[in-house]
Amino acid sequence: MKCYFSFFILLILINLAAKAQQEPLYSTYMLSKHLANPGFVGSGNSVNAMFLNRTMFAGFGDGKPVTSVFGVEAPVDILGAKNGLGLMIVSDKFGFYDNVDIDAKYAYHHPLSNGTLGMGVSFRVSNFSMNPNWTSSQGDFWEDATSDLTVPVGSELSTITMGVGLGVYYETSDYYLGLAATNLNRSKHLYRTENNEEYNSSYNVPHYYLSGAYNIELPDPLFDLQPSFILRSDLAGFTLDVNGTTYFKEKYWAGFGLRVSPLNFQAFNFLGGTELFNGLKISYMLDINTGNMMLVAPTSHEILVSYSFTIETKRNQRYKSIRYL
Repeated sequence: MKCYFSFFILLILINLAAKAQQEPLYSTYMLSKHLANPGFVGSGNSVNAMFLNRTMFAGFGDGKPVTSVFGVEAPVDILGAKNGLGLMIVSDKFGFYDNVDIDAKYAYHHPLSNGTLGMGVSFRVSNFSMNPNWTSSQGDFWEDATSDLTVPVGSELSTITMGVGLGVYYETSDYYLGLAATNLNRSKHLYRTENNEEYNSSYNVPHYYLSGAYNIELPDPLFDLQPSFILRSDLAGFTLDVNGTTYFKEKYWAGFGLRVSPLNFQAFNFLGGTELFNGLKISYMLDINTGNMMLVAPTSHEILVSYSFTIETKRNQRYKSIRYL
């Protein structure tokens, strides 16, 4: 008895395994640091709402990974101390899987003489569902596995898990460095059929994120250059993104980067964005996939829309700190 995947879906899963990814991958990590690290939640002085949509391997058609994120994060003052609260809703679809996460985050930000030290925790509730096309081999051909009563043909398998994550960061006016981990409790997936019958199980693997950026002031005061990186790993494999982004008048930005893994050189990425009006920003990232992926799915696309506002009735400030970019 086998689960028969098309050639394209098999390539997707092989690529995801090479990236050590049970979790979604975001190319615009430098613009939404709190997605990977809960310590950054509420690190600014404004309420921030964001929507992100990422389509990987656009040439594949059905089964390609598509991730959508809606999130809100804001600073809160508790007993005179600066804290942060955030809520993220993530829809992640790939192959036969359709997963939804609700991620609540809390952070504490402690001012130091030269910067800020932040610590955060995240609590995630995840609904994993799978609706596969089960088939079995009958000589030289395949047919629906209706003859095997142990196979839930036509049924959607689903499971609900809870995950815990931690994150810390240190930030100054010139740079930041952060370290985070997710799924530290290694929650178990116990799939059940629509008839509440147990079918199979697996585990959420902890993922680790090391990220950082440096703000370089160029001779022309209208321009800033910010190199950044993020290292993702589950201790069995890793991916490393390295990017450089140039900002003009703090209102327009463009960047270039690359992604590598132990197995191959995976992608180039190109970033562009602008602030449409005070507080509303839109960014687009194009990934050019390399190697064999270029032959069947040469591009991936990511769009990020964010809006920042304060509770005050007047809002005329503009931001330069890298935490808002």
